[in-house]
Amino acid sequence: MTNNFAIYYNTLFLSDNFLILKKITLTFRPFTYTFKPTIRMRNFLIVVILLLFLILGWLFYKDHKTCCSGENGTSAAVSVQVEQQRTGPLLFKPNDSTPILGESWPAMRDSLLRLAANGDTLEITGWYFPNSSPPETEDIGRARANAIRALFPEIPNDRVKISIKAAQYDGTNGEAVEAASFSFRAKTSGVIETDDMATIYFPYNSDAKLNNAEVETYLDKVAQRVKASGEKIQLTGHTDDVGPDDTNMRLGQRRADIIKQYLLSKGVPASQIMADSKGESAPIGDNTSEEGRAKNRRTELRIIH
Repeated sequence: MTNNFAIYYNTLFLSDNFLILKKITLTFRPFTYTFKPTIRMRNFLIVVILLLFLILGWLFYKDHKTCCSGENGTSAAVSVQVEQQRTGPLLFKPNDSTPILGESWPAMRDSLLRLAANGDTLEITGWYFPNSSPPETEDIGRARANAIRALFPEIPNDRVKISIKAAQYDGTNGEAVEAASFSFRAKTSGVIETDDMATIYFPYNSDAKLNNAEVETYLDKVAQRVKASGEKIQLTGHTDDVGPDDTNMRLGQRRADIIKQYLLSKGVPASQIMADSKGESAPIGDNTSEEGRAKNRRTELRIIH
């Protein structure tokens, strides 16, 4: 069809920039007809030609705007994922017990040391994540707590408690997260004296005498007294209810024996010292709370006239 029909037009641009059609030639082979349009016809044809250019221009843009598109003409968006690394004073990666110390760690450590200066017990709780991949075990939590404990060489062992806790891992792609917490437990006095008895306290799962001047000063006085008077000493070890009965019975005995050994070292004759254990059978505190269990970890000392 395009080979048999055509429209030819001559234009002239005048100095005032108006577009003027001089003549139009219609060809429909084998016939050709040329005519000069009237002013009204010229104006109409100018509008038609301008609209035609606009339509053709829009079609051209539509066909070529997807030159940088993806399949099916959709725009190929470039996705850039910026991983936001979590920050904090003390972080751990999944299945790793090596602490990652942040810029704020020194300030946090100094704060904990100040709080520990009054003699309270620092409890370090290491978390482990059963929902991580692969799942973490209690050993990871314990290893994390021990790694943190090594960051506080200034605090003696009898004033640090290690514990573990299961928690939910909320990181992504192996991100390092918080995996530990800190708390303080009020100091239990090393020795509490009453009219006929003294109570010497021990840390959790410990059979070693508390390393403080209060206990030693008291035992020194007891040793001097019984050596001069000939009185006898009854030592009874006690525990909380954590662990098997037979284990606690032995632990209570060791607690009584450690006090006995100290008195022997101060010159008290063995014949004047009796040491036994009641294990967990005679609590003086509520074993459902940490404070109550702390009261039950003790050795009672009685002087028998």
